[in-house]
Amino acid sequence: MSETLYIDARYNGAVGRGNGGYVAGAMAAFIPGDAEVRIMRGFPLGTPLAIRRHPDGAVSCHLGAQELGRAHPLRLELEVPPPPALAAARAAAARFQFLHASDVRGCYVCSPRREPGEGLRLFCGPLPEGGDNIVAGVWEPGPELLDERGQVAPIQVWAALDCPGGYAIAALAPDVGIQLLGTCAASLKRPLGAGESYIVSSWQLAPPEGRKRFMGVAIHAVTGELMACARQIWIDAGARIPAAG
Repeated sequence: MSETLYIDARYNGAVGRGNGGYVAGAMAAFIPGDAEVRIMRGFPLGTPLAIRRHPDGAVSCHLGAQELGRAHPLRLELEVPPPPALAAARAAAARFQFLHASDVRGCYVCSPRREPGEGLRLFCGPLPEGGDNIVAGVWEPGPELLDERGQVAPIQVWAALDCPGGYAIAALAPDVGIQLLGTCAASLKRPLGAGESYIVSSWQLAPPEGRKRFMGVAIHAVTGELMACARQIWIDAGARIPAAG
């Protein structure tokens, strides 16, 4: 039986295409454990996409003859800085400035225009200078994000790991072009629950190289326990975003 992937329209990014973190999580669902996902083209919404498995354990996603993305297993090793305190993360979230104000509804992960239950409403703002973390916010997953095990679904955790990296880039370099998530490697350490508060933060892993920027993102419990982390490569798309597909 052939395998397919379908990104519902509610899970859009900034411009009517699949949110990068959600797309990466959808691809990672075909691989047990940690995974790295490369997004080659925008994933169209509301369109059945073909999944192909490869002998090396990789999984690719296709729209006709076009390969949109590829995921492969790996063991993510990432040095994660300590999270800011909960009060500092809440204060940073209060400084959040939405990057996608031209979209009526906005990104599934970071849009303040979505009502509770319609998006993750994860708002990351700048932290005071002097620490490794550049931005932080507080995520409080709702019950609609739980899977059949009563835990926040892994695909939702992958989604939450996306946008903080983009906001960290904007805080570092306000004049950069539109940023697109190109590659995301993630490790989900422990299950998350609904109704809990989690500290989400992002930092720079290495200096930029051309159009590429290298970011880390982490989700911590308020006790400081690491729940999930990601290593990202973002691509500067300039002033315009390529069409999906």
